[in-house]
Amino acid sequence: MHRDWIAAPGSPRVLIVDDEPAICSALTQVLRRAGFDPIAAHGPPEAEALLSDSISAMLLDLRMAHMRGDVFYYLASARCPQLRRHTLFMTGDISPDGERLINQTGCGVLWKPFPNATLVTALQDLLGDRSSTLAAR
Repeated sequence: MHRDWIAAPGSPRVLIVDDEPAICSALTQVLRRAGFDPIAAHGPPEAEALLSDSISAMLLDLRMAHMRGDVFYYLASARCPQLRRHTLFMTGDISPDGERLINQTGCGVLWKPFPNATLVTALQDLLGDRSSTLAAR
């Protein structure tokens, strides 16, 4: 778990789950600058320990070493029901199988590589009013 700042009260907490540390670090910085409260986990085992009702949204890689992202999504959303509607997948897997796995969850997807602004806008849209004050910061 990597947290190197303190978020403003009420900032949406976003759990980033990716087994590539460089991606976790980059996404953490982008989200922190956009006013979110990011928490990075380097894969499902670490992320499972971070699941709580305080997580507003989850960014989840589809292809990871220890567990596929869609499998972790079902585990996470069973423990934290708010994540059923507040999860975005991230993937470079453009195969029909990868697309099918994501579509079965009903969640949105960001195809890697994606612009930082696309990520921020997607999270703001996903969270609706909870993130509307972020643009003012």
